[in-house]
Amino acid sequence: MVDLLKKTFHIRDGELKIALYMQLYIFIIITVLLLVKPTINALFLSHLGSEELPTAYLLVAVLAILTSYFYNRLLRFVSIKVITVISLVFFSGIFFLLGYLLYAHITHDYILYAYYLSISLFGVLVTSQFWIIANMVYNVREAKRLFGFIGSGAIAGGIFGGYITSILAESFGSYYVILLASLLILFCIPILLWVWNHRPHNMVKPPKDAHSNTMQQEKSVLKVIFKSKHLTYLALTVGVSVIMAKLVDYQFSDFAHIKITDSHELAAFFGFWFSTFNVISLIIQLFLTNRLLAWFGVTSNLLILPLGIAFGCLLFLVFPELWVLVLLKGQDSSFKQSINKAAIELAIMPVPYEDKKIAKSFIDVVVDSIATGIAGFLLIFVVKELDLHSRYITVIILFFLFVWIVLIYQLRGAYFDSFKKNILKGISRFDKEHPEEDTKPLKFSIIEVLTKGSEKEILELLENLGDSISKKHEPYIIKLLDHPSNLVKAAAIKEIYFFKHDAALSKIKDLVETNDDPEVIYEAMEYLLLHTSLDDKTLFEDYLDHSKPYIADAALLCLAELALDNKYLVKRFNLHQRIKQKLDQINDSQLELPQEEIAELLVTIGYARNSEFFYFINDYLLSKNIYVKEHAIKAAGLSQHIGFIKPVLLALNIDAIRDTTIQALQRFGKKIPSYILKLDEKERLDNDIRKHFPKVIASIRSKASLKTLLKLLRSNDAFIRFEGARTLTHLHFKGHGIKFKKATILKAVQFECDFYRERLGMICILSETMDNSEAGNIELQIKKEQLVSMLNHELEFSMKAIFEELTLVLNKDDMEIAYYGLKDQSESVKINAIEFLDSFLHKGLKTDLMPLLEYHFIQENEPVDLSGLQQTINSEETCLNFLLKGGAHNTKTAALNLIMLIKDKRPYMDALNRLTTNNNDTISKLAIKVLQAKA
Repeated sequence: MVDLLKKTFHIRDGELKIALYMQLYIFIIITVLLLVKPTINALFLSHLGSEELPTAYLLVAVLAILTSYFYNRLLRFVSIKVITVISLVFFSGIFFLLGYLLYAHITHDYILYAYYLSISLFGVLVTSQFWIIANMVYNVREAKRLFGFIGSGAIAGGIFGGYITSILAESFGSYYVILLASLLILFCIPILLWVWNHRPHNMVKPPKDAHSNTMQQEKSVLKVIFKSKHLTYLALTVGVSVIMAKLVDYQFSDFAHIKITDSHELAAFFGFWFSTFNVISLIIQLFLTNRLLAWFGVTSNLLILPLGIAFGCLLFLVFPELWVLVLLKGQDSSFKQSINKAAIELAIMPVPYEDKKIAKSFIDVVVDSIATGIAGFLLIFVVKELDLHSRYITVIILFFLFVWIVLIYQLRGAYFDSFKKNILKGISRFDKEHPEEDTKPLKFSIIEVLTKGSEKEILELLENLGDSISKKHEPYIIKLLDHPSNLVKAAAIKEIYFFKHDAALSKIKDLVETNDDPEVIYEAMEYLLLHTSLDDKTLFEDYLDHSKPYIADAALLCLAELALDNKYLVKRFNLHQRIKQKLDQINDSQLELPQEEIAELLVTIGYARNSEFFYFINDYLLSKNIYVKEHAIKAAGLSQHIGFIKPVLLALNIDAIRDTTIQALQRFGKKIPSYILKLDEKERLDNDIRKHFPKVIASIRSKASLKTLLKLLRSNDAFIRFEGARTLTHLHFKGHGIKFKKATILKAVQFECDFYRERLGMICILSETMDNSEAGNIELQIKKEQLVSMLNHELEFSMKAIFEELTLVLNKDDMEIAYYGLKDQSESVKINAIEFLDSFLHKGLKTDLMPLLEYHFIQENEPVDLSGLQQTINSEETCLNFLLKGGAHNTKTAALNLIMLIKDKRPYMDALNRLTTNNNDTISKLAIKVLQAKA
C-alpha cells in the first residue's frame, strides 16, 4: 500500500508520514466545516429567510477586514503556530457553545447572525493558516508534487463531513452535529505540533530579525498588490470568482428553501448535495486535474469553471428549475475545489516570496470577504430594492462571467511575464558580478576613418561599406592606394573595382610594377584587365609575358578567372597552353618554387577547369603546408570536379582552413547534400569531419540542402543532430527567411525525447550492472564507465538539440530565457524556467519533455519513467546490441571495446559479424579484432 501511494503520488522516502499528517489536518478542518456549515445555513434560512443572506454577506466582509487588521498586527509578536492553536481552541469553544444553545432551543436572530459570521470566518481563516504552514513545510517543488495528495484530504473531508451531517441531523438533531465538530477540531492541535517539530528545517526560511520583520509587516499590502500586474489580476480574478460563487449559492439556497420548508430536511438536503459535490470533486481531482494542468497549463484551466457556469446559466434561462441549479451549484463546487483550486494555488507560484507572503493572506481573507460583501450588496439591490425574483440574478452572473474571463486572459499574460522576470532576475546576477567592458564603438564619419583611421579600422570600414559607398568617398579611397599597408591597398582596389577612374587606373598600373605583394598584384591585375579593352591584345600579352614571374602569374590567374565562361578568351590568349607550359617548367625545374607561386597556379588551374591539369591540384590537396593546401582546396572547389569532394571534405577538421573548405564545397552546388547524406548514413568519415556537415549543407542554400538538413535531425549521432538543428536555427533567424512546418519540427523534438529516454535507460542498466558486478575486473569497469560517460555526453547534445528545434517553432527570446534559466546554478531559477516552459509548450509534448528537463537540469534522484523501454532494452546484452546496431561512431567503438573484455561474446556474435563489413574502416577493423579476441 505504501509503495502504491508513493508511486501514484510521487512521494519520496521520508515524505509519506508528514504528508499523511498534513492530509489528516486539512481533512479534519473541512470535515468540521461541512458539519457546521449546512446546519448553520439551514437554521439561518429557516428562521430568517433567504432575503437576509445579502445582509449577512455584507457583515462577513466587514468582519473579515477587521479581523485581518488585528490578525496581521498580532503576527508581529506571535508565531503562526501559536496563532493557529489559539484559533483552533477559540472556534472549538464557539462551536461547543452553539451546540448548547441549540440544545436549549436558544435561536435568537443575533445568535444566528453571529454563528453565520463565525463559520464564514472559520472557513477562510483556518484553511488559510493551514496553507501558510504547508508553504513553510514544503518548498515549491515538493509542494507541486504533494499538494495534490494533501489537497485530496480536504475533498475527502468535505465528503465525510457532509454525509455525517446528513445522517446525524436527521437521526439525532443538529446540536449533536455541532458538538462533534467542536471535539474534532481539537485533534488538529497535536497534529500541528507534531508537524511543526518534525518539519524539514532545511526547507524553512530562516527567521528575520525583529526590525526586519516589523518593517515587512508595515509594508502596505495594497501597494504590493497594485504594483504587480500579476497580483492585481489574481486578486481581481479571485474576487470575481467569489462574487459568482455567492450569487450561485444564493440562487441554489433560495430555490431549495422554497421547495423544502422543514429545517431538518433542508439541512439533510444541503448535507447530501454538498457531499455529493465533493465526491465529484474528488474524482476530478484524482483523475482529471493533473492531466488537465499538464495538457492546457495553469491559466487555461482557470477558464473551465466560468465556462461551466455559463453553460448552467444558459440552461437555467430555458429551464428555471431546482435540478438545473443543483447542476449549476455542482459545477461551481466540484470544479472550484479541484481544478480551479489547483490552478489558483499554482497561479501565485511565480510571485516573489516576500510579496506572496504579504498578499496571499490578504487575497484569501480580505478579497474573498469583500467580494462576498459586494455580492451581498448586489443581492440586496436586486432582491429587496427592485423586488425581482432570484432567477433574474442569472443576468448578473452572465455579466460577471464576461468580466471573469477577461481577467483570466489578463492574468495569463501576467503569469507568463512573472516567470520571465524571475528567470531574468536570477540569471542577471552573473552579469552584475562580472560586468562587461563597454565595447560600444566610437562614432566617426566614413571620411574621418578613411583619412585618419588605423589599419584595422580602415579594413573593417571597407569590408562593411558595401552599397553605401558614394562618389564623395571615391577620392579618399583612391588615396588609400598610397597607404603603407598592403592589406589596405588590396582592400581599396576591391572597393573601386567597378569605378573607372583615370587617377585610379594610373596608380594601379604603377602598383603592378612597383609592389611585390601577391594579393595587391592580383587585385591590381584584375582591375586593369577589367578596365582595359579586350581588343587591346598587346596589353594583355605584355602582362602575361612579363619578365617578372609574379606579374605574369597574376595576369594568368586573372585571365583564367575572366575566361571562366568565355571560350573566346581561352582560345585567343592560349590559356590552356600557357598553363601547360607553366606546369612543364615546374616539372623540369630543380628549384623549389615559392609557395605563393604554387598557390596562384593552383587557383588558375581551378578556374581553367581542364581535367588534364587536375593531377596538380590532387597532389597539393595532400600537402602538409597549410597555405598551399588551402589554395589547393580553393582550386578544387573552382574546378567543380566531383572527384575532389571527398578529399576536400577531409579538410573540414582543420580549423585554420575550415571556412575556405566550406566555400570550396559550396561551389559543388546541388551535388553536395545527397553526397553528404550518404556519407553520414554509412559513417564513412570520422566524427571530427561529420560534425561540420550541417554547415556545409547550409552553405548551398537550396531546397535539396534544406531537406537534407531536416533529414540530419534523424541522424544516429546526437552531435550531428544538434549541429543540424543549430544550423537550421541560424538560417531561420539570420535574415534568410527559411520557414519550416511546425509538425515536422515537433516530430524531430519527439524523436529527441525518445532518444534521450532510450539513452537514459541504457545508462541506468549499465550503472546497475557496474554496481552489481565483481570489483576484480578493473579494466572492464573502466570500459563500462567510459561507455556511460559517452552516453551522458549524448544526453547533453540531445537536450541542446531539443532547445534548438523548439526555437524554430516558438519564440526565440523566450526559449533563450528558459534555457539560460535552466542552466543557472540557483534551483529556484531552474524551477521558474521549467514552469515558464510548461506555460507555452505544446500539450502533447509536455508529458514526454517536462520529466526529462527536470532530470537533466535539476538532477533529482527520482528516475524518469522508463516503462516503455522495458520490453526492448531490459539488460546489458540488449543495451550493447542496440548500440552496435544503431549507435553513433563513438558509442559503437566504446561498446566494442567493452565487449572485447566480456568473456561470453555469444549474445553479440550476429552484430559483430555485421560490423566486420561496416563502411567505416575503424569500426570494421575493431569488430574483427573483437571476434578474434580470446575468451
